[in-house]
Amino acid sequence: MSFDLPALPEGWEYKTLASCALKDSISYGVVQPGQAQTAGVPIVRVNNFRDGRIDLSDLMQIQPEIEAKYGRTRLVGGEVLLTLVGSVGQVAIASKKLAGFNVARAVGVIHPAPEIGPEWIALCLRSPLSQRLLNSRANTTVQTTINLKELRDLPLPLPPQEVRKDIIELIFSLDDRITLLRETNATLEAIAQALFKSWFVDFDPVRAKAEGRHPEGMDAATAALFPDSFEESELGLVPRGWMWSDLEEIATVIMGLSPNGDSYNAEGEGVPLINGPVEFGEYFPVQTKWTNSASRLSKAGDLIFCVRGSTTGRRVVSDGEYCIGRGVCVVRSRNGSPSFIYQTINFGLHRLLAKTTGSVFPSLSAPDIKGFQVLKSSTDAMVAYERITEPLLQQVQNNHRKAQTLTHLSDTLLPRLISGQLRVPEAEALVEEAVGA
Repeated sequence: MSFDLPALPEGWEYKTLASCALKDSISYGVVQPGQAQTAGVPIVRVNNFRDGRIDLSDLMQIQPEIEAKYGRTRLVGGEVLLTLVGSVGQVAIASKKLAGFNVARAVGVIHPAPEIGPEWIALCLRSPLSQRLLNSRANTTVQTTINLKELRDLPLPLPPQEVRKDIIELIFSLDDRITLLRETNATLEAIAQALFKSWFVDFDPVRAKAEGRHPEGMDAATAALFPDSFEESELGLVPRGWMWSDLEEIATVIMGLSPNGDSYNAEGEGVPLINGPVEFGEYFPVQTKWTNSASRLSKAGDLIFCVRGSTTGRRVVSDGEYCIGRGVCVVRSRNGSPSFIYQTINFGLHRLLAKTTGSVFPSLSAPDIKGFQVLKSSTDAMVAYERITEPLLQQVQNNHRKAQTLTHLSDTLLPRLISGQLRVPEAEALVEEAVGA
């Protein structure tokens, strides 16, 4: 295979991925996993890759007898995992938590040579050079696919060991900061979610008052916003005076409309486009495309909701103005309580998804979403919830922006460091300038 490779500094060299791994140790996983099991051996699939880590929230499990045939890809921790089919080029290092797991056919497993280690291989595979080489040599006849021969022949830059060590420490320190910000956000989101569940799902304040107790964790003024008894409704007992209503009574629903195909660009010109989960981050959108012919727009605080395909129901909160394409819709609070709308959809998602039509390509229509039944509490209770959770979600947004800055910094520094164009002391100075000590 012929590669057009940039020159390296003296003392550096290119080595194939195969030569950086244990002999004959690069392979893909379970080809025919059979039916998913409620108990069995978990396998890592492409959809489990998220931001350089493996998300354990939606793991498929297979029969042990099937998994036993694929011992070569059974994980012990420390392997480099790479997606080979579909969304190719996603990289993660298997943690010790994954020991005993296996991987799907679409995931490659690389056992690093001890003298190289997983961190260096993972950094190289993340780099724009490797990503470009992988994608340029992928088979795209049916689905984008990287075959193992192309993968094994992939060239990786290899500087002296001390240089590798310094680059790994710098980039992974940025990764650790990003991870901490995301974990903090997950905690803040969990607090907002727990409060919503207590007030508007479990009705804890109402139950306390009905039993003659003062609701825990709130002052008298907030407690006064909740009734002290329940009444029957078509969907069971609800706090007295609260009622089930269509979502459109408390929110405006705007279905997306994609702009002209030739109006897209990736250069940051125009309005950022949100057309589906490719542009979805963990809580806020990720900007990958822009358009100069925006028609329907989101506002800060809107819920952006996937309405088509296998990802129907995935959602993010708009942190600014975005053009919303045909694959999504906007749900906008009518009373200035975007957090209330977000959690209302969260806790009722299973009922909303039950409205999807189309067995091959599920979708939700505007009437489905507008007519979705939600429990309408008093406006004062909604506003009180918003007042308490707004500072939490503002911190989430601030942390998200910091994580974006660090991610952009890491993405900028990585290719220059592993090609020798930038030395570590210079990169450390740029990090200090960008984020402070």
